[in-house]
Amino acid sequence: MSGERTGSGERTPGGLPETLNIDVQMWTSLRGRLHDFTTVVCDAPDPAPRDTDEWHRWATEYLQVVAEQDGWQPGRYYYRAEVRDEADRTEQVLMQNHWEYRT
Repeated sequence: MSGERTGSGERTPGGLPETLNIDVQMWTSLRGRLHDFTTVVCDAPDPAPRDTDEWHRWATEYLQVVAEQDGWQPGRYYYRAEVRDEADRTEQVLMQNHWEYRT
C-alpha cells in the first residue's frame, strides 16, 4: 500500500497492471460538495473481480484498511478504481461507487 508507482508495466494473469489506483473524494456536508482527498496505490486483485459487486467489495476492503491506518474521519467517500498510464493519467476506469466509512 505505498503511494509510489512502479512503472514496470507488468500485468497480472488476469490482464490487470500489477498496481491500480483508487482515487478518493470526500463529501463535505457543510459545503455540500466533494473535494479531492487522496489516491491510494494498491496491488491489483488476483484474480480480478468478475462484476461490479466484487470490485466494490475489493475496493472498500482496501479502503477500510487504509482509513483505519491513516485515521480518516467517518463520512461518505466517493472513489474510482482506475488504471493509470506512465504519465499518471487515467487510462481506464474499472468501477466507481461511494462508501460510508464508520469507525
